[in-house]
Amino acid sequence: MNPVFLKLIEVKWKLYGRLGAWLLLILNFLFNVFWTTVAISVSVSRDSTHRYILPQDWWRVLLVVLALLLTVEEVRREVQDIRRSRRKLRLWRRWAQRRLHDDLRCSHPMWPQERVFLLDKNKQIDTMRGSYSRDLWNVFDWLVYSLLAVAFGVHMADVFHPSSSLHTATLRLFSVTVIFLWLRLMKHVRAFRLMGPFIVMLGNIVGDVMRFLFLYAEIFIPYACSFWIIFGGSASVPSMQSVPGLLYSLYRITLVDEYEYAAMATVDSVMAPLLCGTFLAASSVLCFNLLIALLTDTFQRVHDNSQANAVMQQAAVILQVEESMPALRRCYDNRFISNHCSPLADSHDAEDTTNPRYHDEMGRINAQIKVCLRKTSSKILFKEKFRKVQRDQNQTQMDQNQKQTNQTQTDQNQDQELHMIRAELQQLRTLVQQLLQNRTDSGPQI
Repeated sequence: MNPVFLKLIEVKWKLYGRLGAWLLLILNFLFNVFWTTVAISVSVSRDSTHRYILPQDWWRVLLVVLALLLTVEEVRREVQDIRRSRRKLRLWRRWAQRRLHDDLRCSHPMWPQERVFLLDKNKQIDTMRGSYSRDLWNVFDWLVYSLLAVAFGVHMADVFHPSSSLHTATLRLFSVTVIFLWLRLMKHVRAFRLMGPFIVMLGNIVGDVMRFLFLYAEIFIPYACSFWIIFGGSASVPSMQSVPGLLYSLYRITLVDEYEYAAMATVDSVMAPLLCGTFLAASSVLCFNLLIALLTDTFQRVHDNSQANAVMQQAAVILQVEESMPALRRCYDNRFISNHCSPLADSHDAEDTTNPRYHDEMGRINAQIKVCLRKTSSKILFKEKFRKVQRDQNQTQMDQNQKQTNQTQTDQNQDQELHMIRAELQQLRTLVQQLLQNRTDSGPQI
């Protein structure tokens, strides 16, 4: 990650992000504790038909009031986040559509595909959702609020019109709601870097579990039908007399738990080992080992980028604090970064260009780049030396060729000179012969 953004996140975290994250964590922890205490107090059995006996149960009423107040505060904050998200989306859409309209006016008829592309982008902008709805944690929040509303509504109906069925429904709803309620606390724990990567890991594991459940259902459903055909409704196998009992028995077989194999073998000695053996091999050996492999791969991928994931989770919580707790931000200097961080004086090591606490990934990348540069530089030096040797050899060859050419030219010149000398000697000989002949012809007459 860019060290400038890392430093910005660090400064904002120290300035007001840490305090805001702790406040959100404490408030949600109290929110969970109050509702959990209310759920446990509802499960207390009483002989009286009155669910609350005053003044003995004043503390229960107080817990319910505090839990409702915290719930109202959480819902109010969620509604404000929705309104801010819609407002930001509306402003961004207006800006983006204005830019697209400017581009459409400048589009040339010679390239109609450009106009088609811009119109398609305009449709995408119209169908785009806000940042609030894209965050699955917000969807999970509303799921928890809905469960709390339903459970508390049934509980109030049981208070004003006591009945065993309403009381049982209240207990069941609260028992399910408490599980999701405490899982929701991970949303506010992710800001701390020790837990952030693990929260991301759990989020990625959900997709792996969904794929595993699909594969497991492909095996579980046909085997459930086969077991029901052979052993279903038989008094000899009590755990498979009903469909829910049969499904739970197959789940226990998957977990290699105790199941009534002897009773099944009594009913059908051929199909019992065949069905049980193949189902154990397909579900326990194949499916669960595949799930372990998927989870291991997810863990490795998240762990390799653990610091980056932790920083991203911290940045998300800082943005949440800025949007949902503006009063906290106003308690600090809005020009702190401009006054104290522009420029920011920070310690720097000439050898270690990255901070190992925040830049482990960047350090590994820089190390890899240095290794690649060393290899590349060595290759370049080798190529330069090779080219230099080739140039020297070529120069030597050219010098030799030049010398040979000069020698050949010299030999040719010497041959020409010899030929000219021979020609001159021949002419001189001819001239001497003519002179002798003339002297002989002009001698005394007797």
